[in-house]
Amino acid sequence: MKNMTRTFALAMGLTVGTLAQAADIKDVTTEQVRAAAANACEGGKTYKVAYSHSVSEVAIVKQVRRFADARAADLGCVTVLHDNTQANNLEQQINAIQGWITLDVDAIVVLPIEPTALQPLQRQAQAQGIKWLTYLGKMDGSDGFVGFDHAQSGQIVAQAAVDWAKANNVTDAKALVTTLTPLPPLAPRWTEVTRIFAENGITVVAEQDAADQTNGLRVAETVLQQHPDLDIIIGMADDAAVGALRAIKLSGANGDAMFVGGQDGSLEGLSAVNDGGAYRASAAILINELGANIVDLALNAVRDVEPSFAYTPTVLASKADQALLDKLLANYAN
Repeated sequence: MKNMTRTFALAMGLTVGTLAQAADIKDVTTEQVRAAAANACEGGKTYKVAYSHSVSEVAIVKQVRRFADARAADLGCVTVLHDNTQANNLEQQINAIQGWITLDVDAIVVLPIEPTALQPLQRQAQAQGIKWLTYLGKMDGSDGFVGFDHAQSGQIVAQAAVDWAKANNVTDAKALVTTLTPLPPLAPRWTEVTRIFAENGITVVAEQDAADQTNGLRVAETVLQQHPDLDIIIGMADDAAVGALRAIKLSGANGDAMFVGGQDGSLEGLSAVNDGGAYRASAAILINELGANIVDLALNAVRDVEPSFAYTPTVLASKADQALLDKLLANYAN
């Protein structure tokens, strides 16, 4: 359980005890971010933006980096530098950031593996005039951050399940909701689900920690044995929901009469939605906008232009909007 928590936390850009919710930025739009950065290249100015993710080998991270590069190319005056930090290797991340400080880049956008270890580098960079932004989480004193709203994610997938139950005349619906309680900053991913379910007469028969496919499978198998009439499974992440989908298939339950939903918009989650059947929805992060925000928010911070803190939107991926689903899947194409 401890390893699952740490792995998911670092993959999501969270470190226990360091995430600060930025409630005052919820109204910042993508259009505002783009507009503020649109004239960055006027006057012939050029910029170097460095981006460090803790697990650069992961497929979704590679795609986010690709979209950051595309935004830089579109603007024409920005070079994005990427490190090769893998498997949450703190030494690799420190070495990369030290190199970027020596290069005197304009901004560093970092998913901090260990914030306390990076604080001296943050102070050194900022003293040198380099802007320090964090990715998905927030460190004290940062100049900006690139994130997304966990409450919005939970609300989107919960409402999709409620709408499905109503459309299919499912009464007295029973649900399993997976959680990750050692990471309280993520709580809206499940507390918003349980709140909306309670308001709509859906009974949550089980809440259990599961963030990856292995634990999603294990938890769903157990709950299906206890509640063979289970109607809804909501994963706090797509990986957990994908594991639960496998449990449904292994148990012989009627997936056509069930709703499985996940969060994040991972390739496997979106592919499961596209396949049809029980996996009906994912609250999907717009990774193309997330990549572009790395560049634009960094430029805004460098130029002292607002906003430099913003959430990237989350949308509902389902077969009801095949065009959007296709677009989300296309984000993973090379």
